[in-house]
Amino acid sequence: MKLFEEKIIDSTCRLVRIPSVYEESPEFIFGEPINRCLDEALLIMKELGFQVFKAPDGAYGYAEIGEGELFGVLGHIDVVNAHKNDGWERNPFDPIVKDGYLYGRGVQDDKGPMMAAVYAFKALLEEGFQPKKRVRFIFGGDEETLWRCIAIYKEREETPVMGFTPDSAFPLTYAEKGLLQVLIKSEMPAAYDYEGGDSFNAVATKASCPYHPQIEDALNQKGYVYKKTGNSLEVQGVSAHAKNPWKGISANLNLLDAMHASGIEDKAITFIVECLKGKYRFEGFTEQDYSDFSGPITINLGKMKASKEGTVFSVDLRLPVTQKKDEIMELLRSKAATYNLVVEPFDWLRSIHIPLESNLIQSLMGAYQEVTGDCVAKPYISAGASYARAFDNHVAFGANFPNYPTSEHQPNERIAVANLIKAAEIYKVAFKKLAFDVESGNVSRKIASIAPSVTLEVAALAKSMREQGEDVISFSAGEPDFKTPKNIRDAAIYAIENGMTGYTAASGIIELKNEICDKLLRD
Repeated sequence: MKLFEEKIIDSTCRLVRIPSVYEESPEFIFGEPINRCLDEALLIMKELGFQVFKAPDGAYGYAEIGEGELFGVLGHIDVVNAHKNDGWERNPFDPIVKDGYLYGRGVQDDKGPMMAAVYAFKALLEEGFQPKKRVRFIFGGDEETLWRCIAIYKEREETPVMGFTPDSAFPLTYAEKGLLQVLIKSEMPAAYDYEGGDSFNAVATKASCPYHPQIEDALNQKGYVYKKTGNSLEVQGVSAHAKNPWKGISANLNLLDAMHASGIEDKAITFIVECLKGKYRFEGFTEQDYSDFSGPITINLGKMKASKEGTVFSVDLRLPVTQKKDEIMELLRSKAATYNLVVEPFDWLRSIHIPLESNLIQSLMGAYQEVTGDCVAKPYISAGASYARAFDNHVAFGANFPNYPTSEHQPNERIAVANLIKAAEIYKVAFKKLAFDVESGNVSRKIASIAPSVTLEVAALAKSMREQGEDVISFSAGEPDFKTPKNIRDAAIYAIENGMTGYTAASGIIELKNEICDKLLRD
């Protein structure tokens, strides 16, 4: 996969340069930037020779190759918001490779991993392997918000029989906790204005309220980080994903705690302070232990806004795999009612649990172990919400590696280039195990078993000369049963003049590829 490193990085950067954050739009279902990014993703796939389709409303798109039962690779091109003044060292949508890392919003979640999977598949095609399944790369545009893209896809399209999403970590995730998002509201005027956070699924890094000396005193007494800006107080937190909120510091919780300590009497504030107790566990709501093998219930106050119009808290909960949603909703409603608050459901994603002995998991684990040599790391359980739960018999598979820090949803999101390429190598082996006819091998090798292949002889000679330290460029085009077309010769010249050694120049030109196939009597 080293030969594809530049292309993986280049294609990832093409997507990262588009700030594909959800926005309201009368013209585009998820906003113009997401629509533009979907177009760019499908253009990349078309350039690689895939058949592409974009939903008329722009909710999703896909690219596929092959015949037979459907194998799915699910990814998303939308990202959470990012601002340079949130701690980014540079523009989050101006990607750069620095000190071996690729930086930019989406390089880890999920644009980089998706491109790694795409080029892993492409590498097998270029080696002559034939898919035994119809492989479809599905690009969603609403993963970070409400998953409407997947809901619409499932209403209209064929369901893959198996597959994976490169949107988590290696070796793989075999179970994901349920995701419940609710709005907790009061229609009563708030005692004091405040707001904070950007989304349900991220720990708030900023929360603010109008300046008040008693609130400032409380912030100082509690040691919370804040700054005074004009006539307001801005509390600062540390970002983290809502799947593990304890890794961050919630600006929302700290501000409300200080406001409560300052003597402000407001039932909505009291509810948060008493029930969350400044933490992320569920103990403030009940003494009952709702944990199972996947862990406890966790809770994150992602967004909040209070004014004379009322109060709205946007709350994200991750439920144990075996936990019923309705039971938790009833508990939330009962508790909130004692503070004159109401609870409204906003979103729900079911939990998943794939047996460890399944063929899918055994094959993917085999691919990971074959490439890395790591037989210690085990499949794990995640509180994250990946597209794996969209369909049966799908799991989250990479692209983060064990013992490497994750940075999705955080400032300076980055991924080690070496890890991205290694992930592509793992995906390549996984595709070979699950979606390709391994016996098909390289077409040239099959021909060579019938008659000597000049191509292979030249390639072997070139390899031998390289191993001896000589600079070698080898190129072959055409077959003995037809004269080499002028455009193939032109492609060869272009490849040599532009340093495209190690890459079959014709393979990326769709019209040329079709012409070659028309002339050949074999494929």
